[in-house]
Amino acid sequence: MNRLDREQTPWTGAVAPTARYCGTDSVTDLLKDCSRMGLLDELRATLGLEARPDQRAALRAVRDLVYELAGARNRDLAVDVLIHATGIAEFDQLSLRDYARKHGLSHEGFRKQVAAMQQRLNLPRRAIQQSDAN
Repeated sequence: MNRLDREQTPWTGAVAPTARYCGTDSVTDLLKDCSRMGLLDELRATLGLEARPDQRAALRAVRDLVYELAGARNRDLAVDVLIHATGIAEFDQLSLRDYARKHGLSHEGFRKQVAAMQQRLNLPRRAIQQSDAN
């Protein structure tokens, strides 16, 4: 049985563990301990596994964006593709061709990357603006 013995710490008055897990416990053992101590809900919340219903969509969107950008070989390009794919580029001075030129791509190559990201992130496809086509 893996039980943490607790002692009073002199500087905080808080209860602190006197023994640490030595890496010999499995995840199953840790979950059993948390269950026995009534900490499963706190563990889920800490790990972000249990979100409020109104937060689930936002958490998924953030995770999708992080995975998308973290997995990109060229993060600068990925950010510019994301800016264009979401429509934020409409408020910028750069056109699709300007973005493409910035990364050494043709406007068609950049447009294809935008379309692919929109599909991966399940974003609505937006019509290419007239200013983007120039």
